[in-house]
Amino acid sequence: MLWGLFGGKRERQAHINSEHVLTVAPGQDLLSAGLEAGLPWPHDCRQGNCSTCQCRLISGKIRARTDFETVLAPDQLSEGIILACQSELRSDVEIEVALEADRPAVPVVHCTGTIRAANALTHDIVELVVTVPGLEHKGLAGQYAELSYEGLAVPRSYSFAKAPSNEDPDELSFYIRKVPNGEFTEWLFAEDRVDTSLKVSLPYGGFRYHQGESTMICIAGGSGMSAIKAVLEQAALDQVERNALFLFGARTQQDLYGQEAMEAVRMAWHPEYSFEYVEVLNMEPEDSDWSGPRGLVTDHLKAAYVETHALDIGSAQGYLCGPPPMIDAAIVVLEAEGMSTEQIFFDKFLDASSIPGGRAGG
Repeated sequence: MLWGLFGGKRERQAHINSEHVLTVAPGQDLLSAGLEAGLPWPHDCRQGNCSTCQCRLISGKIRARTDFETVLAPDQLSEGIILACQSELRSDVEIEVALEADRPAVPVVHCTGTIRAANALTHDIVELVVTVPGLEHKGLAGQYAELSYEGLAVPRSYSFAKAPSNEDPDELSFYIRKVPNGEFTEWLFAEDRVDTSLKVSLPYGGFRYHQGESTMICIAGGSGMSAIKAVLEQAALDQVERNALFLFGARTQQDLYGQEAMEAVRMAWHPEYSFEYVEVLNMEPEDSDWSGPRGLVTDHLKAAYVETHALDIGSAQGYLCGPPPMIDAAIVVLEAEGMSTEQIFFDKFLDASSIPGGRAGG
C-alpha cells in the first residue's frame, strides 16, 4: 500500500465492489475520487441532497460532512448506507455501489478556460461559450460542467447546451439564466466578461439519452432548454428510430428562444419518425398576438395529448429539465398516465440557495 502525506494526513484507499481501488486524498470526498478515476458512479447534485450517490460501507470509517439522516431512511442508515459525496475517509474502506453499466467510464478533468462569448438569448438568459485549449470533450449530451471564476466560493453547475460532437473544437456552450442575487450570474451579467479566465471541471451528472423505441416526451423550462436540446441533438445525430415531443414552457414571448435550434433538430431527425416542438406560455397577456398554447405545460400535455389519446404515455419515456415545480408536476402527470418511474429521467435546475434535491447554478 502506498501512502502520501498531505498536511500531516494520509491518503486512504477505497476498495470498490472488490474490483476497483481508489486513492482518496485527505479532505477529498469519496464520490469525487471515484469520478476522477472514471468510475460510472451514479450522482447528480453532489451536495448531499439527492441521495443518488448512495453506497454501502462494508468496512472502515468515514467522516460525514453532513447529517445523512436528513436524506436517508433509518433502515438505510442501519444497513450502512452512506452518501459518497459527503464522505471523507478516516481509514481504508470497502464499499459496495451499483455502478452504471450503461454509462461510459470517463474521468472528470479539471482545466482552465476563457470566455469567448456571452450571447443574449432572452432578457435574462445568455449563451456562454468557453474556450478550453486542448479540450477532449468526452462528456455525454445531458451532462454538466462546473464553472468558477477567481474568488467564487463555490463552483456553479451548468448543463452542456450542445451535443458534444456539435461543439466547435476546444469549446463548451452553456445556457445560463440570471438568478437574482446569484453570485456567479450577477458577476457574469454585470459587465462584458469576454477573455475572462474560468476554472472548468467536467463531465458530471447522470442525465442522458436512454435506449428505447417508444416516444420521447421532453419537457423543459427556462435554461432547462440546454440539457434537453443537447440530448435531442445527439439523438438526431444518431438517427434514433423513435418519435419525440418537446414541450417548452415559458412565461411570455420574451422568454422564448432556441427556435432555430429546434428546427435544425427537426430537419435532422430520422425521416421515418416525427419530431414535434411546442412552446407553451403561462403568463402571456391575453390581448397579445400569441396564437400558441397557453397555460402550464402539464395542462397542455393533458389537454392536447392525454385526453385526445394522441400519445400512449404509459409506454413512453420522459425527459425533464428545468425548475423543480415544473418537473414535479410533470412527473405526477406522467406517472398518473402509466409511465414507469424507471422511464422518467430528470434534472432539476436550482440556484445555490434553493431547496434540496438538485444541483446548484446561480
